[in-house]
Amino acid sequence: MSSHAPHRDDGPAGYLVVLGSGPQAEWQHAMQRLAAVGPLLLIDTEPPTWQRPHLAAARTANLLDPPQVINEVSKSASTHPIAGVLTFHPAHSGTAGLLRSELALPGPSHAMTEATTLRHRTAQLLTAADVDNSGALHADSYDQALEAAHQVRFPLVCKPASPRTRYAARQVTGLPGLAEAFAAATDATWPGTGTVIEPLFGGIEATVYVSDSPSGPTTVAISHGAFDPQAEPALLPVEVVVDAEDVCTSTLEDTASRALAALGHRSGPAQIRMRITSTGPRVISVTTHLTDPLIGMLIEQVTGIDLISQAGHHACGRTLLTDESRLGASAVRFLQGHGTTPLLPPGTVAPHYVTPYASLQPYPAEHRVGTLRRGGHILASGTDYPQATARLRNAAAELRAARLSA
Repeated sequence: MSSHAPHRDDGPAGYLVVLGSGPQAEWQHAMQRLAAVGPLLLIDTEPPTWQRPHLAAARTANLLDPPQVINEVSKSASTHPIAGVLTFHPAHSGTAGLLRSELALPGPSHAMTEATTLRHRTAQLLTAADVDNSGALHADSYDQALEAAHQVRFPLVCKPASPRTRYAARQVTGLPGLAEAFAAATDATWPGTGTVIEPLFGGIEATVYVSDSPSGPTTVAISHGAFDPQAEPALLPVEVVVDAEDVCTSTLEDTASRALAALGHRSGPAQIRMRITSTGPRVISVTTHLTDPLIGMLIEQVTGIDLISQAGHHACGRTLLTDESRLGASAVRFLQGHGTTPLLPPGTVAPHYVTPYASLQPYPAEHRVGTLRRGGHILASGTDYPQATARLRNAAAELRAARLSA
């Protein structure tokens, strides 16, 4: 490939392997940041298009076929050194771990990868360390799922133990829906890993983002999400807000720290998803990588902390510390639906400011996200969580009115 992205002169000499990407509107910021870390080798299911200016090289492979991915990376490694491997998709964590082992690359240990990619294993380790969590129960058969459901009680969540696709979790309100949810989860899990059953907790959805600091892993941001009722019974986010001065920080920091310690996480980026219930926060899942590049951009906007670059450096065995500059809140709302009606007014182009404080980013083509189709997103900012949220929802309402009147 003839196109090369500029990168740091003191950066790693080898390729930083990136497993998978996504729509330009959601991923471009991340690719720009990673290209500044070092030369990128993208492994994806399709040849690069918009990504090309940011890449040193690219290869195609079925990302759900680990031997094929390893083979393609090994071909590149025969002519160019590999410095590290990075993924944003939980389904690719195991493959990333195999690549690190095969090529002696820095990164989480096999035990750490297993502890965070198998949901029931995460729950077991957290319970042993007295960290409140989802209490996920493992099920290899429908009979076991039925037994787990009787223990957990409805409403509950049925999800893959180690998902091969995003947004495969389903809420189940009663026994009639369990068989269908179990079948869907079984189809979406890696072979031999089974499914998990856990309670459907009420309360506030929160994700804690952790990164390196001179004193060790430190909470740098918290996001709050809302699920899209159109996607039910699937759990699909429609809105995410990051506030630089989140009022929940003190409540969640200790739980996040104890969860990472229980799983053996000592350095590098991590995400801890929780529900803040009436009895306190409960850990739902932990990943030792970032899972959404767009949220990484929101975090950088309100904290000044570039988690994307930190993740890239950490994947190559380096540490990048950045100064904080906390200011306000940022939010995103995804424009998605079942594809039966247009999501945007005719002729909408980017960037399009819906209001002075909110911009619309339409996608060149809709893409499937879980059970819905996504055609764009709205970004809004404010001085704090309530203002950013109000501006986001006002912009969504104005856009809806413009679409209906077109």
